[in-house]
Amino acid sequence: MAKGTQDYEKDYTDPELRERLKEEIKASDKGGAPGKWSARKSQLLTQEYEKQGGDYEHEDEPTEQQRSLKQWTDEDWQTADGSTEARGEDGTDRYLPKKAWEELSDEEKEKTRARKKDASKKGQGTVANTDEAKQARTDAKLEEMNADDAVKRATSMEPDEAEKALEHEKDTKDRKTVKQKLEKVAAKD
Repeated sequence: MAKGTQDYEKDYTDPELRERLKEEIKASDKGGAPGKWSARKSQLLTQEYEKQGGDYEHEDEPTEQQRSLKQWTDEDWQTADGSTEARGEDGTDRYLPKKAWEELSDEEKEKTRARKKDASKKGQGTVANTDEAKQARTDAKLEEMNADDAVKRATSMEPDEAEKALEHEKDTKDRKTVKQKLEKVAAKD
């Protein structure tokens, strides 16, 4: 069920403004297809809400959705060529964090881009990443986290995902507590 003004009253100083802006952005073609909601549209909503003077009731205690959106924004999402525009005449391009693109080989980039473009031409909006792109996202996300958050994230991984993330951790940050947790999760297999 969609959230409305009453749902936003506890978190936003101007819930009516937020609701109005959300409906306008959802109806527009900015950040995705008209009528469809996306993470990019959430970013646009946050920017526009703040630009028009909206604020938050508990700035020191953001909601889970606000934390996720901030993390998504900080990850610098883009297409493989660095563009923030994913839709084109030849279909919708894959959108990943910059660090995830950096983890992929040229062949892996092309594979995940082709999967997204082919599916978008068939009208499919949400398209799963290739296994390589999923792992690149996991690795990039883990690398960006502080050690405590990375340890928490590791607990929800599948053993094979943890094993691959462990190799990446050894090659990059090499944090002892993160490696220990990843080793423990990987050993569950």
